[in-house]
Amino acid sequence: MHPNFIVAGPPKCSSSSLHYYLGQHPDIYTSKIKETRFFSLHYEKGMAFYETFFEEAKKEKAIGETTPSYSFLPFVADRIKMHYPGIRLIFCFRNPVDRAFSSWRMQHGRGTETKSFREAIEINKNQISNGHISLEGNEGAALWAKSHEDHTDDGARLRTYIQAGMYTDILKTYGQRFEDSNIKIIFAEDLIHNFDDTMSGLFRFLQVDEKFIVPNKEIVNFNFSRSANKLANKIFGVKGTQKIAEKMPDFIKNKMKATMREKEPAKLGSEDRQFVWDIFKEDVEKLEKLMNIDLSHWRPKNKGGI
Repeated sequence: MHPNFIVAGPPKCSSSSLHYYLGQHPDIYTSKIKETRFFSLHYEKGMAFYETFFEEAKKEKAIGETTPSYSFLPFVADRIKMHYPGIRLIFCFRNPVDRAFSSWRMQHGRGTETKSFREAIEINKNQISNGHISLEGNEGAALWAKSHEDHTDDGARLRTYIQAGMYTDILKTYGQRFEDSNIKIIFAEDLIHNFDDTMSGLFRFLQVDEKFIVPNKEIVNFNFSRSANKLANKIFGVKGTQKIAEKMPDFIKNKMKATMREKEPAKLGSEDRQFVWDIFKEDVEKLEKLMNIDLSHWRPKNKGGI
């Protein structure tokens, strides 16, 4: 079986929930492993390997997967275009400042990010400005693969908090390779305030019964504590811990949520919010013009800390 749609992200923009919601539709098959990461990290294994993620699909009209990091990796867009030029792509955007902070908080909770949020953003910003990050072509693929190896120099580790929130750049990357009719954009707020209509629009985009009502609307997200993941990382290594989590049955994950969730999650202060907003401001303005929408509610003056 071959996929005919991909939820391409970005990270921390309801991708886990979207994968779960879409998979409840009787005419949609979503891969059991949400993030196949095939086009970013396992491409050398070949298309036959990729197809194994969908081998259990039966007569579903829409077949797909969800890998959030695909969104900001141009070399991935090239690979997808090469094999599936007519594939449908779904992007879900949220306030880029909140997205970056949520991503940092997840990495910090896992113990893979040791710097403060401000420090991590500064490092990311400097890496970009110094030309150390290029995710284009074969060089980009090699850099991305290397970034997933274990690192002893935390300051040199590749960070993508900024790239994943540059939505206009993301749409430009994919818009240059795919038809507009093959790209669907929603916003995280839509899933909160207008859930059924938003899902109906996605079902229509995927050419399945748009009248289907998703029965389970639970938000799917696991923010495990830093201490718990730090211990697991020490025993199994970062990659080992991630593989265990991916294979863990849902009922075990559900039981772990209450005991392993951060009791007092970090909050984003107003100064740091403004600092990061200044990085994304120009891109957000471009997105408003491109989509002819008003995103003023993303601006710091209308939001407090989270």
